[in-house]
Amino acid sequence: MWGFDDCCSRYQTSDGFMYNHVTKNASPSSDDNLQKLGFDLDVGTTQQSNASFDDATVIASMSDRLSLLATVKNQATEISEQIKGQINIPNVRFAASIYIACRQNGMALSIKDISSVADGAKQSKITSAVRSVVDKLGLPPQLMHIRAAEFAKRYSTELQMNSEAIKAAEEAAERCTDHVNRSRAPSSVAATVVYIISQLSYEKKLLKDIKEATGLHENTIKGTYKDLYPYLSRIIPTWFANANDLKRLRSP
Repeated sequence: MWGFDDCCSRYQTSDGFMYNHVTKNASPSSDDNLQKLGFDLDVGTTQQSNASFDDATVIASMSDRLSLLATVKNQATEISEQIKGQINIPNVRFAASIYIACRQNGMALSIKDISSVADGAKQSKITSAVRSVVDKLGLPPQLMHIRAAEFAKRYSTELQMNSEAIKAAEEAAERCTDHVNRSRAPSSVAATVVYIISQLSYEKKLLKDIKEATGLHENTIKGTYKDLYPYLSRIIPTWFANANDLKRLRSP
């Protein structure tokens, strides 16, 4: 860390990298030089020095906390570089980049999930940033939305349900569109479907297991269960459970 009395000069080597050279006890006019280089004298930090490396380090840390693959992590870093001049709040930019990278790789991580590792970045700002980036980069608008079936696959996989149960949960969640209150979030629908499928399976999951895996409140799952219950015969695949199986489910 160096302060206001330091002088910084920048030069470029033959390999194309930019380096900063710092000399102590510079003359008072060094402030002008620092401002020209883009350094923020109000906080006295080298915000531009190795900025790309620092950004990649933060994105890597956030990605690791979300247990993301290296390919997703690297893609998020590339997206962040592309939108650097568009989104000024670093953590919002990092979160938006991670969300888009996840969606492009078919991962159902919500903005709420990602905001939990974004060190205070608000979900509303991340959402706005994602919209802006999708528009700027000409990405499919569908990236903004995660379907209930995608959440169902993620939740059932994390709960280590068998392949048939995972497939049934995906299929059931896809069928819920016409049978659930529009105000219900796709994640709530998915969590409830996974709970129902688990109750129809040999390896049943408790409601608290679903809560821990999804991060949703039990009352939210119970409320959605009440919405879906009258339509279970249309939602649950017949190859997975028959009418007699459905009758054994608890009434809301």
